[in-house]
Amino acid sequence: MSENMEVTQSQQSHLGVADSIISFKVKFDAGEVTRSKSLFGNGRMQVKVQVLVAAADINGNTVHVPADVMNSIELIHYGTGRTLRDGWSASIEQGPYTLEAQPSAVTTSIPDEETDEDILHPQVRTFWVSCSVAGTTQIAARLTLAGQTIRTNGTTLASVHDSSVTLEAQQPLAYAIDQFRWQATRRGNEEPGNRIWNYYLGLYPQGQQIKLVDWIADVPADTDPMFAMANKLNEYVTNFLTGVLARPKERSLNIGLPFNGDPIAFTFSADAVTRDKKFYSVRVNDRDGELTVVQALSEYSSLDRAYKKGDVFHFRAIDQHGTEHKLAIRTDFVARTFGLERG
Repeated sequence: MSENMEVTQSQQSHLGVADSIISFKVKFDAGEVTRSKSLFGNGRMQVKVQVLVAAADINGNTVHVPADVMNSIELIHYGTGRTLRDGWSASIEQGPYTLEAQPSAVTTSIPDEETDEDILHPQVRTFWVSCSVAGTTQIAARLTLAGQTIRTNGTTLASVHDSSVTLEAQQPLAYAIDQFRWQATRRGNEEPGNRIWNYYLGLYPQGQQIKLVDWIADVPADTDPMFAMANKLNEYVTNFLTGVLARPKERSLNIGLPFNGDPIAFTFSADAVTRDKKFYSVRVNDRDGELTVVQALSEYSSLDRAYKKGDVFHFRAIDQHGTEHKLAIRTDFVARTFGLERG
C-alpha cells in the first residue's frame, strides 16, 4: 500500500515537467507545406528554417518545453547527423538578404495531417541558413532532453522523429558589363563655373531590375570615399574635380566647389584661383535599387597646391540577393568623365 502511494506521489511530482518529445518537426515556416527551396550560394542570402517542438509529461499531458531544451536545438545535416558545415551555416540573427523578402507563391494552408500541431501548440525556434558554395543538403535538427540527444533524422532510438527540409544553393549569377546601367544626370542650378553630376549605377539583365543595395571597397567603413580628386587640372573649363561614391544609407552629400573666381584671369591663363568655396547639398540614392556617384567640377582652382589622384577605383556592388559584382570606376581627367568597367 505504501509502495503504491510512493509511486503516485512520484508521478504527481513529475506532472507538468517535460518527460518526452511528442512532436519534433523542421519546416521553412510554421504554416508552410513546401519541403524544398533554393538560394544563392553567396554566403549572404538566407532562408528561414523553423524547428517546432512539443513535449509531454510522464502522464502524456502536453507541457511547456523548457528553455534549456529549446536553446539546445541545432540544425544538422540529415544524412550525417552533424552540425551544418562545408559551406552551410545557421544563425539565429536575420541578415538583410533573406529569401522571405521576396514574394512567395507557396500556399500557407495546413493539410489535415498537420493539424495535430494546432492541438499541441508547439514552441518554435527560428534559424537563418546560408551557404557559401553551390550544392544541395537536407537539413534536420537535434536537441537535448534530460541528457538524451534526440534528432529528426530518424536515428534516435525509442523516440523516432523524421522531419527535414531540403535546400539547394545555386551558383551566384554573374552579368556582363552591358547589363549594368551607368547614367549621368546634371544637378542644375549651380553657381556659374560649377557643375555637378549624379552618376547612377543599376543592374538590369534582360531589362528586369535586380536591385543594388550596398557596396564594399578597401576604404574605411562608414565613409563616402572621394575616389577621384584634382586641383589646377588645366583641362577644358575644368580646374577642380571631385568624385564620391555615396553610401546607400546617405540621402544627401555636402559637396564644396571653388567659385566666384575672377574671369579676367582666363585671359592670361587656363586657370583662375579663388579662395571662395560654395557648398551644395546634393541629393543621392534617390533611385530605388541604384547606387549613386557624385561628380563635382569647377572652372576655378582652390588655393591648394596642384594635385591629381585616382585613375581607377575598384569596388564590389552587392545586389538584393547578397551577391557581389566586381566593378571599377575609371576617371578620364581629360574628358572629365567617369566610366564603368569590370573590376
